[in-house]
Amino acid sequence: MKRRTALLMAGTIAATWPLLARAQAAIDWEQELGKHPDTTLRILMIQDPWVSGFEQLNPTFEKLTGTKVVIDAFGYDQTHEKEVLEGTSQSSEYDIIVLDSPWVGEFWSGEFVEDLKPYIEKTNPDVLAWDDFVPAFQQVAEWEDTIVGVPFGAYFMLMHYRKDLFEQAGMQPPRTIDEYKAAAKHFTDNPDFPGMYGTALNNARGSAIGQSYFEWIYNFGGKPFVSSYPGSEDPYADMTPQFTSAESQEVFQFFKDMLAFQPPGAESIDWEQRAATFTTGKTAMITAWSVRTPLFHDPKISSISDKVGTAVFPHKDGIDGTPPLGGWVMGINSNSNQKDLAWDYIKWFTSKDVHKQFVLLGGPPSRISTMQDPEVREKMPWVDTIYETQKNVFADCRPRIPESFEIIDTVGFQFSRALQDQASVDEALGELQTGIADLMVKGGYTVEQ
Repeated sequence: MKRRTALLMAGTIAATWPLLARAQAAIDWEQELGKHPDTTLRILMIQDPWVSGFEQLNPTFEKLTGTKVVIDAFGYDQTHEKEVLEGTSQSSEYDIIVLDSPWVGEFWSGEFVEDLKPYIEKTNPDVLAWDDFVPAFQQVAEWEDTIVGVPFGAYFMLMHYRKDLFEQAGMQPPRTIDEYKAAAKHFTDNPDFPGMYGTALNNARGSAIGQSYFEWIYNFGGKPFVSSYPGSEDPYADMTPQFTSAESQEVFQFFKDMLAFQPPGAESIDWEQRAATFTTGKTAMITAWSVRTPLFHDPKISSISDKVGTAVFPHKDGIDGTPPLGGWVMGINSNSNQKDLAWDYIKWFTSKDVHKQFVLLGGPPSRISTMQDPEVREKMPWVDTIYETQKNVFADCRPRIPESFEIIDTVGFQFSRALQDQASVDEALGELQTGIADLMVKGGYTVEQ
């Protein structure tokens, strides 16, 4: 059987012009950037909380280059759909496209994005400072000996908890999955904590619960495919699915058991609703991507802004934890007519000093220097948890092959069927096993029959 191998390489504060000018003093951007008068740079991205950070920083780039920057942002599934449509139609409407980490293989294989290696090689290494990016995200950006995008938005799944409630209960934030279950049970239907639910999970059908499976499976000691596990020399060497394994069944049972400790309608909770249960004071703790952590601390948005603590993602007792990794890279549309302008923007926006300002505006830290920066750590103490988390993440925790989106959506569909009792667990996981195996065979991967 043909084997296709992916070659991996290791690899709220207002923005002002004076602030950025001071921060960028080490780099002469007037010399580093080209002049692009009477042009418009268009960026396609997800509508995540950091879009406002882009909007506050972009006037500086516009002043430096003479171009106008326009951002179009959409929901998660819509972003993927639109980016695929733009690529397959060979549209030049957008110059920069922002890719989620599981999409890098798909977009490179589809020839939708440029290989950025030639751009990087001709750029002053002090400007890009590639080795300063989170090591695992250097791997995320690389595919088949190319660089598909430059990191700017690394996400880490953190435990967020109510410090006041845990102190009142005399409990520490959960380190293990068993402690997480026990804490969720303790805060639900407890007269000492009226109206409170223990937690909320990403249970909604499709990519929501599909991604959740990949977040939890390694932390139960399992793996989705035979060769996909932390430390694997080739995560895609053997793509025989493991969805009927004891660990996968344990993950499903975990989702099922945890419904008892979540708000009504838990089967349909997604990213936004999970976050809302926490910011409105309905849940004692949630696991959520670190991109939302600044919002949990923002008193304009969150009713519990002064009561939020963070901890590393929980794992099964007796195994090494693998906190979920996600996030975004900036790629150049292979059909853009303004590739040099696009690269100017990417190297400017992802540079150390501009990235720090982005983080101070609520953006996700993606550089080690930013995580260790005294100003960032003082104003955003949860960055210490992010720094500890990034040490143990797995670049391929969600598959990055071209079939990734379909895999995740299929997992989400079958898990949701079983979660909502529309199919038995054995039936749903059996169909999932067969369906994904067929998909992998069709893609030319090694699958043991």
